[in-house]
This record gives sequence, structure tokens and C-alpha cells, in this order.
Amino acid sequence: NGAPPVLIIFQPTVLITPPAMSIPSAHRFPLQWQPKEQAYACLEVADSGCGISDKDIENLFDPFFTKKFTGRGLGLPVVLGIVRAHGGVITVESEPGRGSIFRVFIPVSEEHAGHGQEKTEHLPTITEGLTLLLVEDEAMVRKAVKAMLMNLGLAVLEAKDGLEAVEVFGRHEREIACVICDLTMPRMNGWETLTALRRIAPGIRVILASGYNEGRVMEGHHAEQPQAFLQKPFTKKELAAVIQAVLAKV
Repeated sequence: NGAPPVLIIFQPTVLITPPAMSIPSAHRFPLQWQPKEQAYACLEVADSGCGISDKDIENLFDPFFTKKFTGRGLGLPVVLGIVRAHGGVITVESEPGRGSIFRVFIPVSEEHAGHGQEKTEHLPTITEGLTLLLVEDEAMVRKAVKAMLMNLGLAVLEAKDGLEAVEVFGRHEREIACVICDLTMPRMNGWETLTALRRIAPGIRVILASGYNEGRVMEGHHAEQPQAFLQKPFTKKELAAVIQAVLAKV
């Protein structure tokens, strides 16, 4: 399109200490985050693109915020969820016409890595061999969730949107024990997909997933209701717990 190429630079992780003197105070996410008296590792990603206005920086990590088109803004919220889970922070430095710099700061563990007995994560028991249908339009998110499900011993069928989900479900109805469906998708959203699947199989168990909170998603009248809601981003343990609870319902 004639636009100049964008140069992206990855700065290798460096150790930052003391943090209070080295981590920028402006445009921190999560907003309430404060540094602790410990060392932090920093990963920096910089580009020479068009830059971001202050107003847009404030909304960057909101689910589904995008300057492109509806339903494609989950990437940064997912990253923020991972960083938050590790007690870290993301800072953004940018202005229109001068590119952007994203820095991820993660606290460095004081525990020494060893080759002894590893800690075992206790996950809810799920009957292995069951098949789930995963409906998710974001390829990166779909790949990550599929890996979690397979690690839990489940077989996974995939669909990139609601229309494809109905097609896949029609071919594999007898195999599918549960459906995990994203809320905001092109062509057919999560509520429409849920209704379409229930027309085929009224008893199918469905988990509705979204970056919005449960109260916002569930408000209003909907003819069909999911068995459970799953807040994005989620951990494998949270995913396993929701699936186990849904499969246990009679």
C-alpha cells in the first residue's frame, strides 16, 4: 500500500534493580500496580510504526478494543492477564508518528532452580477421551486453549466461528460432550451459536467464554443459557474446574 516498512526490535531480557528507579510510572498496566523491593526482568519490544495517542493507550488493554474491526482486540488483554498472574506490569511509551515501546517487567524469583522433585499442579479430575468442540475466532487463543484441553486428556474439535461450529457439530454430534464457545465472533456471535447448537441438540452442554465480565455478558434476555461462563484470560486449572463442573451437571 506504499506505507514505509515497520521495524520491530526485541530487546533481550535484562535485570532491573532497584525497580522504583527503573520502571516508568506513566502508562502502567495494571493501573494499580506498584513495584516491590526486588529485582525485575524486563523484555522490551519497540517498533517504528505510526505510534499511539494517549487516549488510545488508555484503552489498549480493554477486551475487544481495536482500531481494525470488531472482535479482534483480545491479544493485549491476554498478555496482560499472563503478566498480572506473575505479579508483573506492562508499560507503554508512544506518541503519534514516533513508534511505540512496550516493556514487560516480571519479578525475579528468589528460589533456586533445582532438579529435585517438582511441584505437582492439582487439577480437577476429568474423564479422559471425551471430545470437546472449541469455538474461537482468534487463532492464537484457539491454539493455546486447544493445547490446554489436550493436556487434560481431552480430544478437541475446532471451529473458527459460529457457522463453522454448527457445521462441525452436525457431523460429530454424537461424539461431542461439551462446547466451549467464544462470545464475540464475526458472522455469528456466541449467543447465536448457542441457540443454533441447541436447535440440533437441546441438551448439549455449553461454556460461554469472554473477555468481558460475567455480569456484562449475561445481562439482558437470552432464550438459551450456557451451563457455565469462563472469564478470559484463564488458566488451565480454571479451565479444568469449569469443564469438570459442567460435565458433572445432570
